[in-house]
Amino acid sequence: MDNIWILSGIVLAMLGIERLVITAAIKHPLGRRLIRRLPILHPNGISLLRIPMGAVSIVLAARGQWPAAILWFAFWMITDLTDGTIARHCDLATETGKWLDPLSDKCMYFPALLYFAFGSNVSTRLEPATVIAFLLIDTLGQMSRLVSRKKAANLFGKTKTALVTILLSAIALNQIDPSWIITPQFVHVFSLACVILAFLSCYCKVIPDIWYANSFTLANFLCGLGAIWYAFQDNSIISFVLVFLGQFFDLFDGRMARKYGSTKRGAFFDDVADATSFGIAIGCLIFFSLAKPETTIPSGAALAIAAFYVACLIYRLYRFLHPTKVMPKGVFQGLPSPAGALLAGSAVLLSRQFSAPAVSLAAAALVVITSFLMVSNIPYRHFGQSIWPGMPKTIKLLLFILLIMFAVFAITHRNYRFPFIGWTFGISLLYLAFGTYRKRHYPIPGPEGDSGQDANDDSPQSDDDQDDR
Repeated sequence: MDNIWILSGIVLAMLGIERLVITAAIKHPLGRRLIRRLPILHPNGISLLRIPMGAVSIVLAARGQWPAAILWFAFWMITDLTDGTIARHCDLATETGKWLDPLSDKCMYFPALLYFAFGSNVSTRLEPATVIAFLLIDTLGQMSRLVSRKKAANLFGKTKTALVTILLSAIALNQIDPSWIITPQFVHVFSLACVILAFLSCYCKVIPDIWYANSFTLANFLCGLGAIWYAFQDNSIISFVLVFLGQFFDLFDGRMARKYGSTKRGAFFDDVADATSFGIAIGCLIFFSLAKPETTIPSGAALAIAAFYVACLIYRLYRFLHPTKVMPKGVFQGLPSPAGALLAGSAVLLSRQFSAPAVSLAAAALVVITSFLMVSNIPYRHFGQSIWPGMPKTIKLLLFILLIMFAVFAITHRNYRFPFIGWTFGISLLYLAFGTYRKRHYPIPGPEGDSGQDANDDSPQSDDDQDDR
């Protein structure tokens, strides 16, 4: 364990030194001139240097030199941050860099993926079928840059690269000192998340722009169907995680509709998806959680509470399309349905962690309160339009990475389920208390409902999320 902490500390120190050095260089005129004069320090020069380095790290690993392999791999993956920073601040961004940079990343982690799937000196393996699927999809994504105008990495692609790097590093560290965290189930779920992100990254590059909004709406709908299935299988944590992931897709579809357009029935499809994920799926969780014998809540009462929640949410969605009160742009009439779903769902799941009937009664009361808040006239700021856009791009990416990892831990390790549900409950309460719209503090002009779909304000293809090269 000491070796793991030492290696992790060295990697973090390398990252810190890189950030300090490169930040100082780009801020000083002499540093910028030096970078421009030396082609090896150009973003494309760094990317070219990185191409063979993944194979070198695997040669070291095959010889049993795992610490050296880990540090070598980490050093060259850190340079992926270096070239992007130089491209932004030294006017060295090129069209070539938009496909060369992700190509060099693939040359870094493709050999490691193959080695951990088929190598002989490996104690923790990746499933070969999952690795092959990932390699095929990621290769198609790279090849699409030859014909698509969308050459730069999108949010899904950046997150995928970060998660693959974390997964490979964790498996490599596990070769030195096995950990209870790196279980076969953890590795499998983590690698599946990478496959899904690779598919989404590729999909966003090749589809027509007008398909974006409904594609994310469909993904949210499928998450809802999966959540309902797992709720009936009494696997509440996976059901809730799917609803949680569905909110990311719901975060994107409105921005896509406004930026690229959508189909005539896009708003209706969005409401159907939201009703499935945030309504019926959460309603199932409410019923199956409250109808347990230890809660002392009769099954009929649990069904009535769940039905009341679903009815209020569906009315909430209907009222979004047919508002009864004019609201400023970026402000909802009543508690937004995604926030209501997180609050009600996390409340009843928390109640399952305790056997006290009073806790279940409190959760049932909170579900009823949440239902009333959704159909109320209390103005709530839209997270996607009012809060998320103000975050720095790096913070957005970091949050996306951490939330996906947190979800993977919750699925694969029981020890992390209570923290995940508790964290979700906590942020839901914070939004409930501080997400209300106060005109004197946050003026937003214009009426609500200027977009075809649910007014969410972020996009995996937005300028904020594009690769800077």
